[in-house]
Amino acid sequence: MSNPPGLDGILIPHSGSKLLGVLYRAGGAGLHPTALLLHGLPGLEKNSDIAYALRDAGWNVLILHYRGCWGSEGDYTLAGIPEDVRAAVDTITSGDFPVDSNRIAAVGHGWGGWAAIIAASRDPRIRAVVTLGGLSNLRTMSLSDEHAADCARFLRNITGRGIQSQWRALGATYNPVDLMDLLKLCRLLVVHGTADEVVPVSQAMELETQAPAAEIVLMEGADHVFSQHRKQLVATVVPWVTSKL
Repeated sequence: MSNPPGLDGILIPHSGSKLLGVLYRAGGAGLHPTALLLHGLPGLEKNSDIAYALRDAGWNVLILHYRGCWGSEGDYTLAGIPEDVRAAVDTITSGDFPVDSNRIAAVGHGWGGWAAIIAASRDPRIRAVVTLGGLSNLRTMSLSDEHAADCARFLRNITGRGIQSQWRALGATYNPVDLMDLLKLCRLLVVHGTADEVVPVSQAMELETQAPAAEIVLMEGADHVFSQHRKQLVATVVPWVTSKL
């Protein structure tokens, strides 16, 4: 095969910082649909199995590391993540990469699910969104002191209290359940484990109430990172994404 699939490290400039990304590059000539994989808070699970499966299906996949985490420059802020996503879309659609700018999806895990919805509500280039154990209503879910402090250990220039404060502020301004009218033209798949110990499955139910056109898949017994349901997760996400764009 000409133009075999590959794996490239890329640098994404944004607000004076360089964000690190890993591009799973599809094989074959021409432009390819592309998915952004957005990890959670702090983002231990990167969902690389989904990345490889999508690449095998002819898609590019970008795993993005937001400012202030996992080697990317800058300070970490929750509110800044959707702008990091926009910067990533700007970079991959610049003409330097084999990306079809009309076929871009965002797949977000946990806090990345929040980021995917917020980014899509601001950027019409994102045509489809998948949330995996995603957050949909920050007003009805809080982050414990212990969990927030544990997350902050992996992030730059933010404390557990800072994470909690930003979380509360975003619940009043950028809350997914309040933004569904802005996603009317965006396809939406919500995947959630019934045994999610981090983000309760009620978050998926709240989103379904506000977005009746969304497709909802509840995985019986799955935890937040789908530890024992990875094959089922890949088999759910990949066919959906590839059929929608």
